[in-house]
This record gives sequence, C-alpha cells and structure tokens, in this order.
Amino acid sequence: MNPPPDFPNNPLSPAVVAGARLRLARVDDCEALAGLAQSAHSHPWSERQYRDSMASGHRVWLLEHEAGEPIACCVVSQLLDEAEILDIAVAPAWRRRGIARALLGQVIQRLVGQTARLLLEVRVSNTPARSLYSALGFVEDGVRRGYYPTAVGGREDAVLMSLDLHQMPQPPA
Repeated sequence: MNPPPDFPNNPLSPAVVAGARLRLARVDDCEALAGLAQSAHSHPWSERQYRDSMASGHRVWLLEHEAGEPIACCVVSQLLDEAEILDIAVAPAWRRRGIARALLGQVIQRLVGQTARLLLEVRVSNTPARSLYSALGFVEDGVRRGYYPTAVGGREDAVLMSLDLHQMPQPPA
C-alpha cells in the first residue's frame, strides 16, 4: 500500500500545482463548486447540494489556483469511526496532472487518527478512478447494482471501496 503523497512545502498547497492552496470551502464557494462539478461530471451536484452538504456538517475541501480558480474539490462525510467521500471533482483543464491523487492524499492525511475507515463508491466504468483508488490502498468491497444513472437513461453499477486508515502512517504532530 502506498502512503498518501507528502507535501513538505505547505500542507495546504500541493506541489503539483504551483500557487494552489487547499482549504475548507465556504457557503459563498457553492456557485463555483457547482460550476466545477458541471464541468467534471455527467450528473453533477448543484449549488444547493453543496450548500446542503455543508449545512449537514460535511467537509468540502477546495483546491484553488492562486487566482481563485477552482481546480478540484472533495466532499467528505464523517460519522463516528467512518468517513465517506461523497464527491470528488477535478476541472477538465487540470486533469492528468496528479491532482486527484494529491487531493486525496491530503484528505487521507487529515483523516488518519480521526477515523478508522474511509469509504467511497465509483462508477464501474470509471477505470482511471478505480485504478487511482487501488493505488492509494483502497480495496473493492462489493457492488451496488444499477446505482448510477447514465446519460442515455439507463443505470450503471457502483463499485464500493474502502481504505483502512489504521494501516496509514500517522501525520506528523
């Protein structure tokens, strides 16, 4: 299992994007988050869904360029000893640069010591994401049949994955 990426310069500024910063999103970021989701997903979250998620106490991590441009986001729900990634999006112009790996690495680092297990689900057809999650140490736990809607009106299975955070190195104090 590979440990999450380490960013020695600034734990909130992944080195994969010079000048970028990672921060918790605010309610006034919801419009930009929805725009990011619209560009990244076939069935994107709406501004309202991001607002509701924040109101529910979910953490919404936003990676933004120094000019304020949203690059990526990750929504995490945490309850007792489990956390779940509800949404992750990378703007198309920023893909294939290691940003999703870096973002997930940062999220994982923040969860180690706070929770025992990190869960997610991913479209069975999303081979690049499944490969990334596996490379980060996630294992496939099962399948939800017909979970996701498709663009042509059908349904697609979701692969359930989990990461045992007890196996991850503790972040430095």
